[in-house]
Amino acid sequence: MAKDYSAAARRLVELAGGKDNIKKAFHCMTRLRFNVRDKSLVDDKKMTELPEVVGVNWHNDQCQIIIGNEVSAVYKAVEKLGVATEDGAAQGPAEKKGVFSTIVDSITGCMTPMIPALTAAGMMKVILTILNASGLLTEASMTYQVLSLIGDAAFYFMPFLIAANAAKVFHVNQSLALIIAGVFLHPTFVNLVAGDAAITFIGLPVTKASYSYSVIPIILMVWIMSYIEKMVDAITPKMLKIIMHPTLVILIAAPIALIVIGPLGNIAGDGLAAVINFLSAKLGFVIVGILAAFFPFIVMTGMHHALTPIGLSAVSYTHIRTKET
Repeated sequence: MAKDYSAAARRLVELAGGKDNIKKAFHCMTRLRFNVRDKSLVDDKKMTELPEVVGVNWHNDQCQIIIGNEVSAVYKAVEKLGVATEDGAAQGPAEKKGVFSTIVDSITGCMTPMIPALTAAGMMKVILTILNASGLLTEASMTYQVLSLIGDAAFYFMPFLIAANAAKVFHVNQSLALIIAGVFLHPTFVNLVAGDAAITFIGLPVTKASYSYSVIPIILMVWIMSYIEKMVDAITPKMLKIIMHPTLVILIAAPIALIVIGPLGNIAGDGLAAVINFLSAKLGFVIVGILAAFFPFIVMTGMHHALTPIGLSAVSYTHIRTKET
C-alpha cells in the first residue's frame, strides 16, 4: 500500500511560511524545491527533523528540501494543498465534477495553451496566400518554402504541443509524455510506415498510421499514462525508483501507444473529421448557419472547447488527403 505523505506535505508547507509564501514548488530527482518570497519565514531546521527529509540547502531564494526517491510522491501531496506549481498556478484540492464537465475541462486544458501557436501558424498561411496571390512570391521560391515550413511546424508537431499541455492536465511527467509524442513522430517510425514491410513488435502488429497533425491519439495516451505512472510507482522498489520508474513507464506506454491507442485515436479523429467534411459538403453554408445560431449556447455550456480537437482533426484530415492526391 502506498504511503500517505499528506501530513508531511502539510508540515513542509507550514514550515515554509505557508502556501502564500511559496511562489513556486517543483522537484528534481531527489529534491523538493520551494521558491519563497520571504526566507525569514522558513524554518529549515525544523524541516530536517521530519523523517522524510534528509537535509535542506538554499540557493538564493530557493529552498531545496532533500527527500530522495520519494520526492515525486511528496511533491504531489504538496500540489494537492493548493501550492503554486511548475506551471505557475495553484492547483488546489480536486473539485468533484461530472464526467461531462471533466472531459470538457481536460480538453480545454490540453488545447487552450496552444492557441497562440495555432494563431501564429494560421496567420503564416494567410500571409503566404496573400504574397502568392499578389505575385510577390511563387510557390517554387525558397523563401516561400521556408515560410511554409514555419507555418506548418505547429500543426505537424501538434502531438508535442498537446503532450506538454496534457501532462499538466493529467499530472504526468512532462518529459515522459513528450517522449511518447516523439515515438509517434520519430523519423524511423515515419519511414517504416511509408515502407512496404509490415511493422511488428514482439509479434504484435503495429498499425501503419501517420500521427503528424493528429490530436486525439496523444490526448488519450497521456491520459492512460497517468494510470500507468501510478501503477509503476506502486510496484517499483524505493531504492530503484529513480531508474526503474521512468524506464518502466516508457516500456509499457510506448508499445500501447503504437499498437492500441494510436490506431484507435486515429480512427476516432478521422471519423470525426470525415463527418465534419461530409456535413460541410452536403449542407454547405447551412451547417455554418446552424453552428452560428447555437454557438452562444455552446459557449455557455463550455462545449466550444470540445469542438477544437474536432476542428483540428478536420483540418489535418483535409491536409493529409490533399497531399495524397
